[in-house]
Order: sequence, then C-alpha cells, then structure tokens
Amino acid sequence: MINGIKPKVLKCSMCSNEMPSGRLDMGYTICTKCSTEEKVSCHTIYPHKTGGYIQVVSKEQSQRLNRLDRRGTGVKSAPNYKPFTIQPTDEPKPFRNKRCTKQYTTYETALQMVNDYYDEWGYKPTIKYLRKLNSSGTIPLLTRVRIQDVITDRYLEPSPRALTRHFNNRRK
Repeated sequence: MINGIKPKVLKCSMCSNEMPSGRLDMGYTICTKCSTEEKVSCHTIYPHKTGGYIQVVSKEQSQRLNRLDRRGTGVKSAPNYKPFTIQPTDEPKPFRNKRCTKQYTTYETALQMVNDYYDEWGYKPTIKYLRKLNSSGTIPLLTRVRIQDVITDRYLEPSPRALTRHFNNRRK
C-alpha cells in the first residue's frame, strides 16, 4: 500500500518492471534485480540433539559461524582427526582353557537347608538367606532360582488349616 491506496499492478520504482506484491508488503519499492542489498543467509543452532533453530545473518557471518561450529553445514570433511589404521597382529593370543574348580553345594542339600530355614523363620527371611547363599558362592544362580520358585510356591499354597476354615465358613 502506498499512502493507504493499494495499486493494481506493482511496478519497480527504478526499472518500471512488475514486481510481486509481497515485496511491497515488506516495505520495498524496488524489485530484486535493482536492489543493492545483499542476500541474507542463515546459521543453524542446535541447543540439543534435536530442535535446532535458524538465526538469520549475513552471508559473510554465516560462513564464519559455519567454520567455527562443529556442526556447520559448509564443512564436509574432518581435517583435525588423525587417520585411523588397524595394525595387523602376527599371532593370536593363546587360549587358556581354565576349568572351574569351585565346589558348590548340591541342589538337594541346598533345598533341604532352605526348607528347614523356611519352617523356622518364614518366607521373607528365607529369601534373604537364599540370596546370601548365592552371593557368598555356596550355591550357583541357577540353583537359587529353582529353590526360590519352590519356596514361593510353598508360600502361596494355603495351609490345610486355612483350607478347612475356608470350607467350614462356606457351609454356614
């Protein structure tokens, strides 16, 4: 708009060629061919891995920022890194076949120990005791898991007394 009047055809004030109405909306009366202003450029800023934003700067400043920024778009190579080479080895390391000499308690013995402990102390202390046996190296992990399953099944199983109470209450 010029003085509140919107012209039908927009013409450049220097060369009288038609120009887009968007330039007039931005406040320009000269077309892009006649303009003496330098084109703007941008620099992308990444404050985190994602969610980058663009900062509008001059071309010269954009080149300087891209040169300084490690994520600059203008640089395609990594000149500061040393070349990577793999050194071939002449002979492989010798294989040492070490057999396990650790002696564990058998499954049956460990199950009997844990069942006795369960009868005396209950479920939660027995689970702690079982973990202690495993961490001290008395029983292997697989044995611990199997015994823990047995103890948990035993804990969740109702006692005969609880069953008789349950069924006697249903009859009343």
